[in-house]
Amino acid sequence: MFTNTAALFTVALAAIATAVPTHLPRDGGGEVGGGNCNANALCCDNVGSADSLGDIAGLLGIAVGLLNGNLGIGCIPIQVIDLIPDDSCNAQAVCCQSTASFIYEAGVALGSVDEIKSRRLGCDLCQLIAKCLDKEPSDLSGTCRVTEEFWYFQLQREVEVQDPGVTHFHISEAIVVFDTSEMDQFKGPSLPWEVREKDTRGGHRILWLQARAGSCIEPGDPAVDTPQTEQESLATIGGRYVPAQVNTHLIRAWLHQCETKHGKGCRPSLPLSLEQTRVPTFVIDVIQSCLVYSPSQCRYVALSYVWGAAAVYKHLRENTQDLRRTGSLLSLPIPATIRDAMTLAHAIGERYLWVDSLCIIQNDSEMLQSEITRMGSIYSKALFTIIAASGDSADSGLPGVNWGSRGQVQKALKFVDGELLTVIDLVPSGIDGTPWAQRAWTFQERILSNRALVFSASEVYWSCRVAAHSEERALEEVRNIKRLHLSFPQRYATEFLSWEPLQPSEYRLLYSDLLSSYRQRRLSYQTDMLNAFNGVSEILAALQDDTFFWGLPGLLFSYALAWDFIGNSARNHVHVPVIGSKDSKETVPIPSWSWAAWSEENSKHPPYLRAGEGGDMRPVIEFNIVDTKHQLVKIKERSWQDHLDDDIRASWQERDPRQLPSPIQNSLSQIGYLYFWTSLANVRAARIWKGGKYILSPPGPPNFYSEIVHQDFIVIGRYSDRILLLLAIEWRDGVAYRTGSADIDERKWVQMENRQWRLITLG
Repeated sequence: MFTNTAALFTVALAAIATAVPTHLPRDGGGEVGGGNCNANALCCDNVGSADSLGDIAGLLGIAVGLLNGNLGIGCIPIQVIDLIPDDSCNAQAVCCQSTASFIYEAGVALGSVDEIKSRRLGCDLCQLIAKCLDKEPSDLSGTCRVTEEFWYFQLQREVEVQDPGVTHFHISEAIVVFDTSEMDQFKGPSLPWEVREKDTRGGHRILWLQARAGSCIEPGDPAVDTPQTEQESLATIGGRYVPAQVNTHLIRAWLHQCETKHGKGCRPSLPLSLEQTRVPTFVIDVIQSCLVYSPSQCRYVALSYVWGAAAVYKHLRENTQDLRRTGSLLSLPIPATIRDAMTLAHAIGERYLWVDSLCIIQNDSEMLQSEITRMGSIYSKALFTIIAASGDSADSGLPGVNWGSRGQVQKALKFVDGELLTVIDLVPSGIDGTPWAQRAWTFQERILSNRALVFSASEVYWSCRVAAHSEERALEEVRNIKRLHLSFPQRYATEFLSWEPLQPSEYRLLYSDLLSSYRQRRLSYQTDMLNAFNGVSEILAALQDDTFFWGLPGLLFSYALAWDFIGNSARNHVHVPVIGSKDSKETVPIPSWSWAAWSEENSKHPPYLRAGEGGDMRPVIEFNIVDTKHQLVKIKERSWQDHLDDDIRASWQERDPRQLPSPIQNSLSQIGYLYFWTSLANVRAARIWKGGKYILSPPGPPNFYSEIVHQDFIVIGRYSDRILLLLAIEWRDGVAYRTGSADIDERKWVQMENRQWRLITLG
């Protein structure tokens, strides 16, 4: 029936553009090619299985049955082109239906390395695969096969479908897998620098292909808002050409979809305290090319980028008037990323842009601190945030905004019935390794943005709280994607944060996840440790009606005080400016009990920060803190109904209130000091991590542990399972300072002979 690779491969990969309600059969279903199957038309009403390979999925199975081991015989040339933007989309829609209920992976054998390379001059498909094989170690041999990945989704609600609840099965990509010969696979230990090369031995993917969508609707086309039938909608799903320059019409379509179809799910109402905050002081007017004071109810786009080593032009007190002059930004040395963001905002019809370096007066300390503490509201109120995820400096620009600024080459295999496109961004989540994704400041900028337009080196992505889109995948007509193998970059971040008040356990987990993720990022200046987390603190405080103290939430203070590093850390002795009593400016050290006072010893291998121990923490200590007005303020934690046996607690915790000193009369008092009464004991302990965890009364010989010490420990909290949480402390001039943490069974703590009830000043 078919005698050449091109035609056979067309049938096999036609399944990429296929949508199937329910699932496909494992056994039975009739002979391959039976029923009303017309392979040339790429449409089947009865999908069977091929006896030659066993479990076969969809049309891919039909192709294998037709091949019957003859793949590679009679390859004929098929055109491979570098893609040029093309407005025509005339390929026929493809549809297959089945009433079966299982999905099984299938593959098509393509032949050995030598066979594929021998066909490269006569078959452009083989040429594509051969180029990928040329990058493999020259001593490897083996075979190649085609497999696929799937999506499950439902169509948009406004599409005229026969059954609105039907779930469609859609093959998203065909993947060429290289299976190396058994003798070539690496089976022994390796030196660190050999691991990457050795890991390529064995089955691994070398080429990704996707079918181009059968029809395209350009933004602005009247058909955009015209109700579609199920078949018409399915035809718009698939791969898409990625032009050399960003398609701004497509970006406008994504934004339009968010604003007209997603409702509050895309941009939920903010807490009242955030809604009432004023707009940013300055924004860039991209039409007048200058800074302006933000209009009331300003609609603006924000920019998230990396400064890096570029000479970033800054807004200073001295140049404020110059920057506000119409056209001033056209002649000033503005970094390429900012200039591209201005161009993009103008092209999609938005007038105002917020950029930190220009919209905050960098040498005005009061304004700087005021705007930093409002980062949460600035990014959450933005229409969307442009994320410059590629490049390592502010001069890297936004790839695709200007012609020739992104150099990807997308290939197409053109057949009679359609086209196959090479996938450009193989792993979009790979931007997690970029300088932008490793920078501490960008952490809050991403998760606090309700919508994000992400620029990778090769294409653009859109993410909101309802949908995710990309330039090379047309998925605008689908909803409820249940399985999307090619994950959207950083999309998990938006799912971290809800705009509704959380239950205590949810709040605890959210704070822990956010802080642990944040501390994996890098800072150029340790003095920014708290500043770069202020936006997150602002949002959480507003959602939970909470107050943060040096990065720790008051409602969860005992729990948050239990942070520790898995890995070595050390005090950074950072001092930060605060506004003290009578608006006086003071510079004070970050207290040792705050996670912001500690940094990794090795910047290349940052330790993992656990924001608090797992489980329910019972507040058993009353903490008081010296605030910026030098007043002693009680930290109000969430109350608990404690139904545990209080007789044990009574033996180590005195119930009679003890008088606290007046910080104003205490010469040792300093902003950020904690005052509290607690139980203290000196205990033999083994230190596991410097600045981290201790083991009390460690078993075994002393030489089994790296360091054995006799250390003072104090109780700061109690778990529901009668485990006490302790801080290791050292003393200087009558003030205690944190050096680590530990835990102990409450009964064992009661048995400590040198235990005492004592007033602690924790600096």
